[in-house]
Amino acid sequence: MLLRDFELSRITPEHLKVNRPVPWPIYDEFGKLLMARGALLRSERQKEILARVGLFAKDAEETPASPVPQPLRFRRRVNPFAEFDELCLKLEEAFELIDQDTPPPVGLVQKRIYDIIVTLQGLRDYDADALLGAVHLSDQFAYPIHHPMQIAVLAELILERLQAPQEVRLAVMAACLTCNVAMNPYQQRLHQQKSPLNAQQRKVINRHPEQGVQKLQQAGVTDDLWLEIIAQHHEKLDGSGYPRALKGDQIRREARVVALADVYSAMVTPRPYRSPIKHKDSLREIFIRRGSQFDEKLTLLFLNELGVYPPGVYVRLNNGELAVVIGRTSDPKAPLVASVRKADGDLFLSPRRRNTASRQFAIKSVCPVNERMRVNPATLWGIDALRITQVMPDLSSIADLI
Repeated sequence: MLLRDFELSRITPEHLKVNRPVPWPIYDEFGKLLMARGALLRSERQKEILARVGLFAKDAEETPASPVPQPLRFRRRVNPFAEFDELCLKLEEAFELIDQDTPPPVGLVQKRIYDIIVTLQGLRDYDADALLGAVHLSDQFAYPIHHPMQIAVLAELILERLQAPQEVRLAVMAACLTCNVAMNPYQQRLHQQKSPLNAQQRKVINRHPEQGVQKLQQAGVTDDLWLEIIAQHHEKLDGSGYPRALKGDQIRREARVVALADVYSAMVTPRPYRSPIKHKDSLREIFIRRGSQFDEKLTLLFLNELGVYPPGVYVRLNNGELAVVIGRTSDPKAPLVASVRKADGDLFLSPRRRNTASRQFAIKSVCPVNERMRVNPATLWGIDALRITQVMPDLSSIADLI
């Protein structure tokens, strides 16, 4: 639930009484409902957390509750890169919940995953180019975390263009985030392996969609669409996929969306045995395989959405400057970029925005990994380096208590 535009008041411990209903709806600073009016405050611990993290409340008319979780609406300026990293941490926590020996309460895994999804959707609404930049530039997390976050963002861009219903988007993005959950115990090791896969490893990989479904069912996930997408996300239109070698219309459209995002993410991610495939080459490879392995219409939509040079890609300009793509334009070959290094090798004191539609600043080439440099992506987009919103500790504890 999201707030209407009214003033909020900060909660103090005096406002709350254990074993008594709360007198008003309680929200976080982004307007997300945490406790409905009349909900019972169950413990001193719950009271302490609500007061300590500085949540807000106001006696005001609520908007009607939606049975389907809706995209988060940011009411203040935020740093999409800091938000993206925090969501990666939340995904780690969700995986720990799924992997624990004792099954979690029914619905808790779904709630944790949906919370990540609606925040990603909110970031897409807030600044889709910065979110794509986070997908391509974030390197703080291991492959088993970063990869599913990448494909969830990429899939959401396709779903937004398709204007898919929110309940479908939730299932697709949930599948993106959890499609490799059965591989988590050894995916990082396989990702770093330099030698070819052996027969046992190949068997494990071929079985992971079905094992992932079983694992999520054991963790209390009951959404049939979510589970079916995971079961099919490695199937190919020509029957060359796994685990069931499905063909054509046997594969759900939603699973085809995930497959596209999954393959692109895998291509542009560096491996110990190879450098990442250049984004332009990755897009060309996907284009070539449209209609045979990938859905043709979805492929063209996906490529058009990303553009030739997606946000977060390092490029060399005609004038010799090193730049990072920060925004898509109506011309997929002429994005907005931020130059970080001069032609003579010196750094700019602050990134310089360039219009690549100009001949002087036109893109000459995509840079290989060894020509890139580490920069704070927030500065490229003109965002404060520090997270602007208040950092609230123990949010996972709040989710369990409320």
